[in-house]
Amino acid sequence: MYLKPFLKLFVLFALVNVGAVLAQDIPATDSLAIDTVEDTLSESAFPADTLNIDLFPADTLNVKPKKEPPFKSRIIYKAADSVKFDIQSHRAYMYGGTQINYDDIELKAYKTEFDMTSKIVYAKGGRDSLNRYLEAPEFKQGSNEFESDSMSYNFDTKKAVIHQIKTQQGEGFLQAVKAKRYEDGHIHMASGIYTTCDADCPHFGLRLTKGKIIPGDQVVFGPAYMELLGIPLYFLALPFGFFPQNDKQAVSGIIPPTIGMEISKGMNLRDGGYYFALNDHFDAKITGEIYSSGTWRTNLATRYMQRYKFTGDVNMSYGVTVSGEKGLDHSKQKQFLVRWSHRQDPKANPSQTFTASVDYGTTSYDREYNFDVASAVYNNTKNSSISYSKRWPNTPFNFNTGMQASQSSHDQKVTIQFPQFSFNMGSIYPFRKKESVGKSKWYEDIALKYDAQMRNTLQGHEDELFSDRNLKNMKNGFEHRIPFSINFKALKFFNITPSVNYTGVLYTSQIRKTFYPDSIGSNDKYGVLAIDTIRRLSFTHYLAPSLSISMTPKFFLTNTYGQNSRVEAIRTTISPTVSVSYIPEIKDMFNYHETYTDSVGKQITYFIYESQGAYRIPTARKKSGSVSLALNGNVEMKVRSGKDSAELSRKIKIIENASARTTYDMFRDSMKFGNIALSANTTILGMNLNLNGTVNPYKLTPTGTRINQFGPQLTHLSFATGLSLPLNKNDSKKDDNKGDKKDDYAYFDVPWKLSFNYGWTYSKDKFDKKIIQTLSFNGNVNFTKKWSFNYNGTYDFDAKKISQAQASIQRDLHCWEMSLSFSPFGVYKFYYFKINVKSGTLQDLKYEKRKSAGDFSRMSW
Repeated sequence: MYLKPFLKLFVLFALVNVGAVLAQDIPATDSLAIDTVEDTLSESAFPADTLNIDLFPADTLNVKPKKEPPFKSRIIYKAADSVKFDIQSHRAYMYGGTQINYDDIELKAYKTEFDMTSKIVYAKGGRDSLNRYLEAPEFKQGSNEFESDSMSYNFDTKKAVIHQIKTQQGEGFLQAVKAKRYEDGHIHMASGIYTTCDADCPHFGLRLTKGKIIPGDQVVFGPAYMELLGIPLYFLALPFGFFPQNDKQAVSGIIPPTIGMEISKGMNLRDGGYYFALNDHFDAKITGEIYSSGTWRTNLATRYMQRYKFTGDVNMSYGVTVSGEKGLDHSKQKQFLVRWSHRQDPKANPSQTFTASVDYGTTSYDREYNFDVASAVYNNTKNSSISYSKRWPNTPFNFNTGMQASQSSHDQKVTIQFPQFSFNMGSIYPFRKKESVGKSKWYEDIALKYDAQMRNTLQGHEDELFSDRNLKNMKNGFEHRIPFSINFKALKFFNITPSVNYTGVLYTSQIRKTFYPDSIGSNDKYGVLAIDTIRRLSFTHYLAPSLSISMTPKFFLTNTYGQNSRVEAIRTTISPTVSVSYIPEIKDMFNYHETYTDSVGKQITYFIYESQGAYRIPTARKKSGSVSLALNGNVEMKVRSGKDSAELSRKIKIIENASARTTYDMFRDSMKFGNIALSANTTILGMNLNLNGTVNPYKLTPTGTRINQFGPQLTHLSFATGLSLPLNKNDSKKDDNKGDKKDDYAYFDVPWKLSFNYGWTYSKDKFDKKIIQTLSFNGNVNFTKKWSFNYNGTYDFDAKKISQAQASIQRDLHCWEMSLSFSPFGVYKFYYFKINVKSGTLQDLKYEKRKSAGDFSRMSW
């Protein structure tokens, strides 16, 4: 018990010496802390009563209760320059690249002062030798981050006072002179600005007198006005407002319309509506536009997705266009458009697939509303498809169903095939053994397939597509085919394929022809032939055996040259193809014909399924045989790379593919040869050259009829070429003698692209000759990194002028962007000017000016 006073004196002596050491400055270059100085601030290191220890307690057996630590978690700190501790004032001073971590809080700054008694940390930046401010305080807690000029933070109350705060909220940036952060993370600020410009001095913004930041939710503000380039625009003021900042979930809300003016339609409100943020998998947007002339349109756009399964979007639009003057040429035209795109994830279900690509609407819709999109205005055909396919793994079976639609803007004709089904079985070999033993027999190579299809085809004008007349004339039917075939080689060169094809077709109707001799027909002639359609199901059959023999040998001709020639060799490859097919004569399995008596008493036989089904009439054929002749070839040249024989040679294609094809009918009485088709293509200096032609092998009479005398005549010839020029890169030049100097001239490097396609077509119909030329071009020029110019157009050689051209100019204005699109030629003239903020948060902050093709036509009238 006599040792206790001495132990207490020893502990006091040790603590005083440790405090004296820690009170000294610790340089960053200390051998024990070369990179950083790290430690933890805890009660054991710096107790609050270090200098007030009770050395002689009244009762040594009366142990005092343990005090609660001043901090619930460890404080980790470091500094790149130095750290200084003041034991008496309970403060720590850190300099240069300081960082403090406490729980999920991280604070970085140039200089940090920490008061352990009040649990307040002070942070601010520093200045370098050029008096530039650096290492400004950066505060981070979870997803809440901000920068400031200086700040103080209380670890106990979790409140902070911030000067010159800068923080990003969603796509926008907030700056304020002074702000206070509260325990719940909310930040109240005064004299701030909200902008989507990331520059230190924003080019524009909404000047806020006061505001409140709710991290991850929204920014609420009081009276505010617009500021542009530091100039206050008080006439653009708001009494209050908010910016939603919820990045995890979209927010429903009103979409404000834009105000505009069009000559042909009048004043308008456009693109206003409402956005529905329904859930994480589906959203919708309803917008509309209305004009003073009475024109209106409404749009519905939806998006949907299921991760790892599918994504898609649906856009529907309907409107009425009012044009002309009342009492003169006043008219109303209904227009609609449906677009649907559905994409299935390849990993969702490998055995079945569903896809959709629908683009269907009235012909005039794109010309009225998408006049600034050349591909939409000048597209003559729209195609839509919806398909579902199912494949059974480890079997040859698969099933397909869907819809096909084709729409022509030239004559406004629409063809829809719906519904349509197909069931297929791939090739199977019924006579093969499960386990092959020895050499296979010839009959083991007999292949069997099965193909079944059902189709319904509806055709008509888009305005009356689903009329009663079109629905009655819908073509439909069912067909299935069962082909047997076997393929084997003979004499190493000949491929022999005998086959037997069974075809069966189901019809839903048939015709009946009746002649009435006592009725008055056209041109005052007596007798009328009536054709009645009888609705009934009936099935037809057809069996067709065939035999085909083909051979495709290859020949090589090579010319070599001496060592003194740059050309090493030229090789010509010739591949003739001969194919013979024969179908014997087969009589009808059943009789599908009927007769009627005409006005002179002659019996006329007709086919009862004439033009009634969706499939080819399966009638029996007479014996037929044909020989297909083709000659294919290419020419390549091998060029030496240099004088050194060790260097590799390179190949140059002179003619990539040249061919001539024709047919010979063995059982025809005369003119057994068909037209000769010619084609060739190659690439020279980056240009693709394509040549196609057709030659009639027989002579023509003065009336244009072919006769059985050889006299080849060119009836068709087309030539097409295209060229795409790459970027034009000019290296910066410098004077090697003078070296690089500050006053050297700067050479501009202007990237540009140019592509053009030229087509020339010669056609001769009997004795009438016609030549058609087409030229299209497109490209872009980037004058600077901020300026770009895009263009495309076509040239009319008959009118000797540009028939269609569109161009656009884009300017990157940092946080803004400006664009001008225009078409100065052709029927669909327009211009469209737009300047807007890049960020989607302030997407309504824009100015638009447009004039459509209707406005130009109205002006010319």
